[in-house]
Amino acid sequence: MRALRGSALRRTLALIIIIAAALLFLVRLIDVQMVSAAALNEDARDKRAVPVKIPSVRGDIVDRNGEVLATTDERYDVQLSPKNTKLNGGKFPRPDLERGVGTVTVTAKEAFAEIGAITGQSEEEIQKIVDDALADNPKSDFAYVKRGIDLPTLNKLKKLQIPWLTFDQHHTRDYPNGAVAGNLIGFNGFEGVPQAGVEVSQDECLTGVDGQETYERGADGVALPGSVVVTEKAVDGGTVDLTIDLDLQWEAQQAINAQVQDVAAEWGLLVIMDVKTGELVAVAEDGSVDPNDVDASDPEKREARSFTSPYEPGSTFKTITAAALIDQGVATPYTQNLTPDYLEPEPGVRFGDSFSHPDMPWTLTGILTQSSNVGTATLGTMLSPETRYDYLQRFGIGVGTQAGLPVEDSGMLFPPDQWDRQTSYNTTFGQGLSSTIVQTAGVYQTIANGGVRVPPSLVHSCTDGNGKQTVMDHGDPQRAVSEDTASQVMQMLETVVAEGWYTDFVSIPGYRIAGKTGTAEQVDPATGLYRTDYVNSFAGIFPADDPRYVAVASIAFPKDGDGGVAAITAFREAAEATIRTFRIPPSTGTFEPLPTEY
Repeated sequence: MRALRGSALRRTLALIIIIAAALLFLVRLIDVQMVSAAALNEDARDKRAVPVKIPSVRGDIVDRNGEVLATTDERYDVQLSPKNTKLNGGKFPRPDLERGVGTVTVTAKEAFAEIGAITGQSEEEIQKIVDDALADNPKSDFAYVKRGIDLPTLNKLKKLQIPWLTFDQHHTRDYPNGAVAGNLIGFNGFEGVPQAGVEVSQDECLTGVDGQETYERGADGVALPGSVVVTEKAVDGGTVDLTIDLDLQWEAQQAINAQVQDVAAEWGLLVIMDVKTGELVAVAEDGSVDPNDVDASDPEKREARSFTSPYEPGSTFKTITAAALIDQGVATPYTQNLTPDYLEPEPGVRFGDSFSHPDMPWTLTGILTQSSNVGTATLGTMLSPETRYDYLQRFGIGVGTQAGLPVEDSGMLFPPDQWDRQTSYNTTFGQGLSSTIVQTAGVYQTIANGGVRVPPSLVHSCTDGNGKQTVMDHGDPQRAVSEDTASQVMQMLETVVAEGWYTDFVSIPGYRIAGKTGTAEQVDPATGLYRTDYVNSFAGIFPADDPRYVAVASIAFPKDGDGGVAAITAFREAAEATIRTFRIPPSTGTFEPLPTEY
């Protein structure tokens, strides 16, 4: 009896243990399949999933007509896992690509032939890539098959569904027009980091947001077919629209390069601006950088010098003095002044004209036409230094532009309390201060636009990947002088061209031109003294009867020729190109020059 009771007890205990174990497994099964299923699956996927970055595409830079100036060329590298080509005897299953149903077994050798038929390589070439990699490292997991393929080739290779074949995406920046507008567009450096120009200033617009995808792989490291999942879509960069016209920019660069070479000048600049909008339709500089080959360019000519390199403008700024005098009611175009060729108005102050002449009975118009330093300073100093300083600023001198580049120099304009006595006179005729050529163009835009200065602009807008356009704010228009003052100065500037020595060089049949020359000494940074050679400029407005555009050309330090003629020639060629580009109709009516003498 005792033995029977002991046996029953053991059976009962065993049954209890079995039931307890069963309950434990049941609880665990419920937890795995129901309670913790999602978390466990996610954890398993994380251990199998391989994250891959999806690079975003940097946006384009285009001209005013949508012509591409800078773009991103998408390229892809093809690579394989040498060790995995040997798995399962060098065989792998995949869907039957010909019939579209079922699966087939493909050998590595057959796969090599399929790949090569797309990439232009032979089966033997790809086999050698694998063999060489394994000879160096029997566990090699990486070798390039082909680098820099395009998107259509990539898509063909992906359709093969070869598990040990992988791809890597990368981008290269391409500038299809070479050096045309290279000074404005800028360029990128190592690993695509922007280095200059619009590439830098508009980097926030141009830069996209990278995405991410994952694929799952087995224990052997081979990607599982159909396992790619995009976890975050890439957002490409936006498009930056510039105000320049590509064809006109090319013609302007041809013109300034030719004139610089013709007179062996150190440098040359040429700017064309829309009178009504302030838009820069061309900003040309000699020797502009080719962003595709930066190292081939002169390091001193890689930046947009039209915005970053101010210089003393000289006689082109006599227009500001004349406008201030008229606007203040101190003078008119007919104001008379007996003008000597040399003057010492007070002790230690002296200046003279560029040519010898007897005392001349010139009007203010005549003083501007003859570009007399003496006459300009004599009448100009009838205004207080503070008033003249105010007008210089109204015309944008000493005020930084916000056209859209990363660096835009404001030029040099000291306040009147820092002017010595010589400087007080010199500023009336464009010495003792400096400006960029874009600022100088802005002076003439203001006169041509009825006295309203519109800030210059180079970058028009950014359009993001969703089509939303943001127009850049360059500042508000400001009235500098009255409309009547601007009209009188326009008549004076047209008289300057009509009566000047250079009429034959600047004239364009059928079009009236207004403008002013400038010949300015420059300070040598090495010595702090003025050089003995000059920067020659011409600033012009066309057509004078219905102003549409301003062009300013500067030729610096010519060694073999007349820099003044070179600057005027560059202006004329730029004006002719602008007339053709925008189909500007000829002038109407006739012009009667104002009196230059009394």
